[in-house]
Amino acid sequence: MKKFLRYGLGSLVTLLVLGAGGFWYWAQSSLAIPAPEALVAMDSDDRVTVEDGDYVVFRPVGVEPATGLILYPGAACDPRGYSAVLRRIAARGYLVVVVKMPLNMAIFGPGRADDVEAKYPAIKHWVLAGHSMGGAMAAHYAHNHADKLSGLIIWDAWPAEMDTLVDLTIPVWHIHRATPDGRAPATFEQRRNLFPATSTWVPLRGGIHMQFGSFIGGGYKEDWKPLITSDDQHDQIVTATLNALLAMGGTPPA
Repeated sequence: MKKFLRYGLGSLVTLLVLGAGGFWYWAQSSLAIPAPEALVAMDSDDRVTVEDGDYVVFRPVGVEPATGLILYPGAACDPRGYSAVLRRIAARGYLVVVVKMPLNMAIFGPGRADDVEAKYPAIKHWVLAGHSMGGAMAAHYAHNHADKLSGLIIWDAWPAEMDTLVDLTIPVWHIHRATPDGRAPATFEQRRNLFPATSTWVPLRGGIHMQFGSFIGGGYKEDWKPLITSDDQHDQIVTATLNALLAMGGTPPA
């Protein structure tokens, strides 16, 4: 019996190691890497300083932000891929922090907003955002810790049924890809009941999922080809996110 248990446990450990190795290989081979314009946006200038350490941090120059925006990246997305959008938000007076997730999977770090909030105690108001899987994990955090947030912004995603946002009293915005006439994909409409009735939905007409950042590669299968340029979509995302921040009480410094 002991011999059987020893061999059985050994086989189980081997399967777990092989499974973890296979997942790691998939995560790396499917990684969406930053496009050149995203890497250029990682350079500091006289408006925004950029730090690439434990987090990717965009900080406005010459002001002390009172409001911070935390972003949970999409699955298998290099966090730097969002830099072209996020530095523009930081330039308007907000601290912006992109969380680096284990294996680039937000599902393995849904509570990491706690660490960010602890690292920047001077920030009075925190808004949590997330793209794709990061959006679902941001919803998970908000479902359990709404008292720590001034608002939730979901980029092209939805909460899990167990993380329904219906009873949230903080503002919730959903910025999403849409058909030319402004309709959200059916997968979103089918889950509208998981959002508060007061939530704000902002359609990006002709936009696509991966144009929420600037990426090369990745394994995501789009519903349609983009009908607007990446620059056009980024303009709309920046405008909508800034409007959401203002609606959530995040007035930037004068």
